[in-house]
Amino acid sequence: MKRVVHHIPYKGFYTFCYTFGDVKKGTPLIILHGGPGGCDERYEPIEELAKDGVPLIFYDQLGCGYSRVPKGHEDLWTFETYLDELENVIKYFGLKKFNILGHSWGGMLALEWVTTRKHDGLDKLILFSTLPSTKIWNDEHFKMIETYPEDEKQAIIDDYHFKEVDKKILKKGLKRFYQEHVSKKKDKKYVFTRKRFPKTNREIYVKMWGKSELFGTGTLKNWNTIPNLKNIENKTLIISGKFDESTIAINELMNKEIKNSKWVLLEKSHHIGYAEEPEIALDEIRKFIK
Repeated sequence: MKRVVHHIPYKGFYTFCYTFGDVKKGTPLIILHGGPGGCDERYEPIEELAKDGVPLIFYDQLGCGYSRVPKGHEDLWTFETYLDELENVIKYFGLKKFNILGHSWGGMLALEWVTTRKHDGLDKLILFSTLPSTKIWNDEHFKMIETYPEDEKQAIIDDYHFKEVDKKILKKGLKRFYQEHVSKKKDKKYVFTRKRFPKTNREIYVKMWGKSELFGTGTLKNWNTIPNLKNIENKTLIISGKFDESTIAINELMNKEIKNSKWVLLEKSHHIGYAEEPEIALDEIRKFIK
């Protein structure tokens, strides 16, 4: 598979992008990575789709990975920036027909774009371990920590309310949550190096999302597109893991509200099912987009 790198001008900077296959032929799949602010989400398994003739477009969102922006540009870290960037990528390649896969924050970005902007050319939508509302995410996570040791649970709750906490106890509670629901277990046949992926841009992550995966406390705290899900007409594939922080209740709701949707639950996966159960996940994606 030949990997072609593109540097797409955007807002005085560049969007770092790489493609597989001829994206001007067939129907390319655009991958929107998680975050916001991150890009090391171990997407190598998805690259396998190129072997089946599916053109792929991956890009590091502005300020993430190799789409570098110096500090001091906090005004850029908004939904509008990333919605405009997606449209800029589509325009750059001159796409007339395409599919989108959004993982985690990338799914939020996809949902916001589909429900608030013209999306001519979009054929099918894939929502992978994502959410339609920050409130439902936060509410589900409060339920998930109910069984934690009292000191860990209280530290997590106090941190959510921006109170002083014992950092060691908080770290212990967060580690428990990550191991149970975010887990970085992966299929051993993939290498998963960090060579292509610089660390998460915490400036973006903290401003837009918050201090940790558990709760959205940043500028996205009040984001909610649940009322708009019923208006999505594109065929939609929803994928999540049984032990995912994107809980069963969250995905059941999306499946119920999006009329042309199918939901696949990966029985052994957490938040990165494409790396934990890649063969099943990729098979479902192949069948859906073909």
